[in-house]
Amino acid sequence: MKNLLPIGCWIGLTLTLVQPPASGLAGSARLIPSELPGITLWWALSSAAKIRPDQAPPTLTNETIQFSSAANEYEAVQLLLRSTKRLEGFEIVCGDLVGPNDARITRKHIEVLQVMYLEITQPTDRASRPGLWPDPLLPIHRPLVLKPDFNHAFWLRVFVPANTPAGLYRGDVELRAKGLQTRVPVELTIYGFALPDRMTCTTAFGFSPGNVFRYHGLKSEEEKRLVLEKYLANFAAHRVSPYNPAPLDPIRVKWPDVQPPKTSWDNWTGLRIVSNEVHSGQGALLIYDDQVNANVTVSYEPLIQIPPKGLRVKCWYRTAVPGHRFLVTLNHFDAQKQWMSGRNNDITLRGSGSWQNLNELLTSFPPGAEYVRFHARATIWTDRGEEVGLVWFDDISITDADTGVELVQGGDFERQPRTEPIVPLDQLKVEFDFSAWDRAMTRAMNQYYFNSFQVHIPGIGGGTFHEIYPPRLLGFDEDTPEYPVLFDSYCRQLEAHLETKGWLDQAFIYWFDEPSADQYPFVMNGFAKLKRSCPRIARMLTEQVEPELIGGPDIWCSITDQYDHARAEERRRHGEKFWWYVCTGPKAPYAGLFIDHPAPEMRLWLWQTFQRNIEGVLVWETTYWTSSAAYPDAQHPQNPYTDPMSWTSGYSTPTGDRLPWGNGDGRFLYPPLTAAAGSDTPVLEDPVDSIRWEHLRDGIEDYEYLCILRRRLAERRAGLSTATYQRLARLLEVPEDITRSLTEFAADGVPIEKHRHQVARAIEELQ
Repeated sequence: MKNLLPIGCWIGLTLTLVQPPASGLAGSARLIPSELPGITLWWALSSAAKIRPDQAPPTLTNETIQFSSAANEYEAVQLLLRSTKRLEGFEIVCGDLVGPNDARITRKHIEVLQVMYLEITQPTDRASRPGLWPDPLLPIHRPLVLKPDFNHAFWLRVFVPANTPAGLYRGDVELRAKGLQTRVPVELTIYGFALPDRMTCTTAFGFSPGNVFRYHGLKSEEEKRLVLEKYLANFAAHRVSPYNPAPLDPIRVKWPDVQPPKTSWDNWTGLRIVSNEVHSGQGALLIYDDQVNANVTVSYEPLIQIPPKGLRVKCWYRTAVPGHRFLVTLNHFDAQKQWMSGRNNDITLRGSGSWQNLNELLTSFPPGAEYVRFHARATIWTDRGEEVGLVWFDDISITDADTGVELVQGGDFERQPRTEPIVPLDQLKVEFDFSAWDRAMTRAMNQYYFNSFQVHIPGIGGGTFHEIYPPRLLGFDEDTPEYPVLFDSYCRQLEAHLETKGWLDQAFIYWFDEPSADQYPFVMNGFAKLKRSCPRIARMLTEQVEPELIGGPDIWCSITDQYDHARAEERRRHGEKFWWYVCTGPKAPYAGLFIDHPAPEMRLWLWQTFQRNIEGVLVWETTYWTSSAAYPDAQHPQNPYTDPMSWTSGYSTPTGDRLPWGNGDGRFLYPPLTAAAGSDTPVLEDPVDSIRWEHLRDGIEDYEYLCILRRRLAERRAGLSTATYQRLARLLEVPEDITRSLTEFAADGVPIEKHRHQVARAIEELQ
């Protein structure tokens, strides 16, 4: 059954996959009785729904806002106001919440944020529709003007300090404007336990400080550090760990002062030598043009002087596809070595799919030409560069037509591996300065309680399904005697330092992204090096379990729709861990991170995570505010408030093209409004949260509830009756009315709130 759920439907009216809970349960939206003429007030819990501006209020009533929380937890409710008249000078003022024995949650722990609606013009997928969708949560700095006949939503967020006693806390929220003043009672139930500072569910989210510095207009290091700390504090408050929590304090590395000796290939640019497809010998040149906005070219850089009787150009070539057309080009240069524009000699070739020979005698050159430069291409040339293709070349030769003297070096592409290092191996030790990085990481781990971070391993290579970066260190290829010594020196010292600091369990290596099947041998080669040189640092790969990759990663991180539980359980028996991720996909009917998807999907994703024994969640980016392809003018980047779509960039996306990834993909935080609009002065404000960012935190905290119950059951099992143990253990089974499968799940937060409450009471029972 597909989860074709209507967006933004009201609790109690929304279609779910099972019978909705009774209307009196926490989580239902409630109309607040009011005698104020022309004013409608109502409230709902944070993940109850994404409330649209024209949405009808609920019919069930409750004059008191009611919600619950553990200590050391954030909880929020939505308060909505609709007026038939324009309201000026509108304010919301929250008082202290007072509990047993005058215990208090003071107003400094209570925030009111204004929900902003974004205009969705291009829906993400078939689960969505255009129109106004809520997402940014704006801080309120001054009284507001509220337009009539419009649902104005406000996010009331409470942080319950860790030492807060359990019990019922009461207070009120005052709403006032010109001609309006009313109070809404608030009741917050505090459970008898606290969440830990560091969450159990591992989180690993991308974060781009460069985007932040760019949008905020920051120049000085002082400004950058000030704003960076605001973003890191925001990550910590949302229980999310960034890939790199110390971007301004990298590990300092002093490399040995060595460089490879000259080779016959140094004069070539763009060279990629392969050995799996050759005409003769052990090497050939591979040119692969998979970029639809560029002409991929390999060039012999030195200018070749034209002999009196001309040049003979020879090579062997093979195309991947029969009939494919490509070019060998000679540029012409005058006596001053200036390029003669428009006077190129393009030799167009058509491949058969087998090795073929080019043998061309060139005796006619443009008047004034004294030199040529050789280029080999994988396609024919176009101004746009949209052609793609793959060609192998071997035994490229350019000779004096009269004497036969060879004028090109290295055209046979034959590697002659060195066996002797250029310096004694004991001189190849890497030196580290961890001092600044250690200070930043100590703050990240002990103040912000992040539970993961990425470590960079230079020289291992990398890439994505789109392209590969070969292994190389200080210019040394991996088949040189220097490379493994340098690589090993770096990795072993890094691993030892992480162990000394106690951070080894939080570190992971993420060096290749979403490999295609043909790249698996390359990926496994990299993993083999890591296993030899730093075996105790976790090796993560964004890929599902595949037989060809077994033995490589010890953290598998598949996209959600590719997760195979049976395969995962088998690998868990070998001690391997599992994370998973969402990004531009999957789209409906799967839970996604998109603005124009139902409210609870990011929260519900964590229940699906716990349900499958998955230990971590990953998202590629949180501050993806612009696309260099869709917005190529560096002075005028995208404003994510006025254009909520996340447009494709990279992967050879042509400049100017707007290819949609999905509304809000890679964007959980927003820059301040002034920064997004463009400011002439540095913007030193906090980032702006999103509803999806809040729901994600709720899900991570829900996951923690379940982990606390699981741990306490294990600790207390011997003292529990069989019936009691079984009753409480059943609460660790995620109910079907929350999620039956990855594509069948609740359309609102009601069943989540119900089960979370039962788990909380079970934890209290096990005190």
